[in-house]
Amino acid sequence: MSEWLGGAASALIAAPAMADPARGNVAQLETRFGATGLSIQIGHNAPAGRHGRYRANQWGQSLREERQLRRNAVQACRAAISRTAWRAGFHDVDFDDDRRIQQIGPNGFRIRFDDVEFENRRRERERDVTCLVRRGQVARLDGIPQTGQARIRGQNGHSRSAPLAAGRAE
Repeated sequence: MSEWLGGAASALIAAPAMADPARGNVAQLETRFGATGLSIQIGHNAPAGRHGRYRANQWGQSLREERQLRRNAVQACRAAISRTAWRAGFHDVDFDDDRRIQQIGPNGFRIRFDDVEFENRRRERERDVTCLVRRGQVARLDGIPQTGQARIRGQNGHSRSAPLAAGRAE
């Protein structure tokens, strides 16, 4: 009997190393002794469902939760890009479906929009725009072009004429 316990103990020590919780593998040890038996499972036996539908990502979010967070992050980025471009003087912004989304935290995403088209009265510009979203709010935007029309603003926010050049007669 002690030989059997010694063999079972060594198997119990090695079993956790064989079980891979990231893949959902389960290490199982079965031993029969006459009419009795011992069965031990180590690992997690979470239901994987069809095609891994019930899996969780590294932050414990289900596929459905992750998809909803991604969708909200993309919508927040598109709105922020359009708003910032309008403030910069562009009247239209066109987004392609080509974007790369990387989850960088439980509620953080880095989204790269490829070939965003910015249009003003004179011309169109295409740029890659990177957006950083934290907790549903846009934290950073990179890649939005400037129109090149520097306006001189007075203290009250209204435009005023540019100062005259030195030595110029009126």
